[in-house]
Amino acid sequence: MADGSLSQFKATLARKKARKDKSQGKFDRKKMGFKNPDSKPEFNFPKLSESELEKVKIDIRKKIKSDRRNELIILGIVFIALALLILYLN
Repeated sequence: MADGSLSQFKATLARKKARKDKSQGKFDRKKMGFKNPDSKPEFNFPKLSESELEKVKIDIRKKIKSDRRNELIILGIVFIALALLILYLN
């Protein structure tokens, strides 16, 4: 009854090791410089006072507003050009 059980057990261990090696990949990730998904990046932002922070927020809002205005102008020009093209072809 125990005939061949040791060889079957060794084969099972070999298959388990092969699956583990395949799932881990071919190269050592620590040496290759891969990032650890558990580590969080650290940023060195300067500390701003309340007034400086408000000024930065206002500048960002102005920039976003001007970018949005420029996009709307370009979109309007494109629609007008398409409308004129459609009217010209009819």
